[in-house]
Amino acid sequence: MRDIAAESIAATAIGATGTMRPDSRRGETIEAFESVESAANLLCQQGVILITSKHREQMSGRSLVDVIQFVRLR
Repeated sequence: MRDIAAESIAATAIGATGTMRPDSRRGETIEAFESVESAANLLCQQGVILITSKHREQMSGRSLVDVIQFVRLR
């Protein structure tokens, strides 16, 4: 899987809002996106980003995170 967190942060200017989400056209799944959520949480703890919201899908009934919105701090 591509490094969704790194790509999303690199594409977002400091102080701007960005999003992280799996791309089904590339074969990325919501289940695999859980590792991106862990990476995003770590980046938040390190002060790289501020997570402003997490969207949880409703289709599977498992309430998995499928979109993370963040502000890039540095």
